[in-house]
Amino acid sequence: MSTFAGAMARLWIPASLRRPLWSALGKRLGVDPKTLPDDLRAFPTFLSFFTRPLPDGTRPIPEEAVWLSPSDGILVDAATLHPEGSFLMKGTPYSISEMLPGIALSEVENYQAFQIYLAPRDYHRFHAPCDLHIEKATTCPGDLLPVDPGLVRRSMRVLTKNRRILLHCRDNKGRWFGLLFVGALNVGQMRFCFDSTLGLSPLAPGNRSYGPPHTLSVGEELGRFEFGSTVVLFVPPDLECQLSLGDKCLARATRLFAPK
Repeated sequence: MSTFAGAMARLWIPASLRRPLWSALGKRLGVDPKTLPDDLRAFPTFLSFFTRPLPDGTRPIPEEAVWLSPSDGILVDAATLHPEGSFLMKGTPYSISEMLPGIALSEVENYQAFQIYLAPRDYHRFHAPCDLHIEKATTCPGDLLPVDPGLVRRSMRVLTKNRRILLHCRDNKGRWFGLLFVGALNVGQMRFCFDSTLGLSPLAPGNRSYGPPHTLSVGEELGRFEFGSTVVLFVPPDLECQLSLGDKCLARATRLFAPK
């Protein structure tokens, strides 16, 4: 199904049909008009419309931005990593070893995990949540099961069964944190601005080390999902989430964490 959806999303649409088609689709999905440009004819395919950049001048970085949301979406769950190396997300147990391969338990003691779900209506590019340095990327091939919280069952364990890419990062204080990007139904690829081949199909298991690390400023574009999906952040214990579960967050705009 995902292969077929990907092929359909890349079909070229005549310029005369684009404005009414994308306008109707945007209203149907509930797309925020502020994320759309004035001229919808700029998008020749559904995929280009779905993965559009923000219009120039929108969502300026807030003053005193420390940790912003990396993506649009809903904060669907939060968890603390237990001393034995396990945690629960949406009622499903996961372990550090399967979610954070290559990371020792001692490195993430008392860390927190936060899951953001992107719906089809959301802006689908993701951005640096803080000033960061990307040291490594871990790729894990897998399925493309749905990640919609209303469809996911405990037994599906989508955060470990689905295709995913983990970015190993450090903030300006030298603290390690992780950004886990998880594929989903109809999400064939995740693309990254700093590494043009990372996330391309077929995805092979492995690690890519970056020396020197890639450095991005807070709010700078990291990449995009080709359709919707979910992001899981693993952050140090001395950060406090500024949202409640179920709250909406916006990339580059919503302050997600602050120092405790």
